[in-house]
Amino acid sequence: MDLALPDGRVLGWAEYGDPAGPPVVFLHGTPGSRISRPDDTALAGVRLITVDRPGYGRSTPVRQPTLLGVADDVGTLMSSLRIERFGLIGFSGGAPYAVACGARFPHRLTGVVAAGFTGPYRELRTVRGWQRFQAWALRTVPGLGRRYVTRAAAWYAEDPLKQHRHLLAAGQDPWMRPHEESNREGARQGADGLAGDWLATDIRPWGFGLRDVPCRVLIWAGRHDPGRAVPDAPLIAARMPNAKIRISEDAAHTPSPAHWQAMLTWVTSG
Repeated sequence: MDLALPDGRVLGWAEYGDPAGPPVVFLHGTPGSRISRPDDTALAGVRLITVDRPGYGRSTPVRQPTLLGVADDVGTLMSSLRIERFGLIGFSGGAPYAVACGARFPHRLTGVVAAGFTGPYRELRTVRGWQRFQAWALRTVPGLGRRYVTRAAAWYAEDPLKQHRHLLAAGQDPWMRPHEESNREGARQGADGLAGDWLATDIRPWGFGLRDVPCRVLIWAGRHDPGRAVPDAPLIAARMPNAKIRISEDAAHTPSPAHWQAMLTWVTSG
């Protein structure tokens, strides 16, 4: 389904699960689309609403993508559906956007789950040495960051399943039932969505601090996640007023259906 936004853009969205259940917005990983969601076995009794971020699927690309801009789109969609209170889950690259919603309209949220979340490196000071200099250059040299992410994201337009095949070959089953279809749909407009995600999360300022997220937040990570989700979790939680951590010993980056079900139960119980 499509929503016409006030500025003339289109927001693609979809709905799954139980229409009479408590509403939860799910923000897909990077890359992905509104088709990406937890396995249907985890959705019993939940009304799950998913969206395409700008440039993915059916959503109009934006020149200057931001985390808070996506949060505003989510708030507009839920208002159009006459839903005042809802839960929110962001997975992997979608987790920073979920946290942005917690900063933008915490009063509307029954809770936020940030699953597989890599925190803001500038605030956490987790980037050092050459990587820190590179990050500084990408932020401050005019046009450099955009050129860099545009080149880095080009593979997605050419072969949307390249990353998916790599994960499967490495034995990292992503668990997401329609993952291949989601990646293809996400690349409907080329690589704009992927480049936009990297601009919003890694190049541009987030526009808020972790201390600006007062609602209840669950930071979930799999013990065997190959990225920074596990070491970042306590650093993030220490800066949030109302955060807790859940580390699943039997998981890597992507939650299993049982983990999703537990997160959905938590986020709808607030």
